[in-house]
Amino acid sequence: MREHEPDGADHPVVDRPGADHPAAPEHPPRRARAIADKIDHLISRDAARADGRAPTYRELADRINTLAGRDVISKDTIRNLHHGVTQKGQSPNPTVDTLDWLGRGFGIRQGAAYFLDDRRTADVDEQLDRLDKFGDLRQALGNSGVVSLVKRASGLSDNSLNMLLVLAERLKTLEEGASGADGLRGSDGT
Repeated sequence: MREHEPDGADHPVVDRPGADHPAAPEHPPRRARAIADKIDHLISRDAARADGRAPTYRELADRINTLAGRDVISKDTIRNLHHGVTQKGQSPNPTVDTLDWLGRGFGIRQGAAYFLDDRRTADVDEQLDRLDKFGDLRQALGNSGVVSLVKRASGLSDNSLNMLLVLAERLKTLEEGASGADGLRGSDGT
């Protein structure tokens, strides 16, 4: 989720420092790189939930500072951590408090542990995946047709439920193919 950021721009960067940042070391220390990769992962998650639009560094800083009720992080700090290098070419060395607030900005209660402990990262990512699936389920249950189908499927044998799942996947594939084909046709259907 990294792209080149012009000087002074306020959007996430997808390109690690290198040729465009002559003062930057080619390989920032491992911890800075690990933190940068985890920030990138969280920004990608946010973008996936927002139809592909990643939050800007300013939006992230505003979100975090609003949660804190005071200024605890700047867009520049977030950008430096996301790059894994400061604008002076040094590895960022964030405080535990900064990492905690950064994590909170993404809905993670103990941010420093997320960024510094790979086991904690894996646990939190698994929980976030489950929450995403739960959100999808909640959205589906808001559809009365889905609720009606679930009620009717209740009590079916495992074999019948598997057949229903296969049928639903096949129908979804057919509908997606049909909608893609419709998008290629003109307004007169040709």
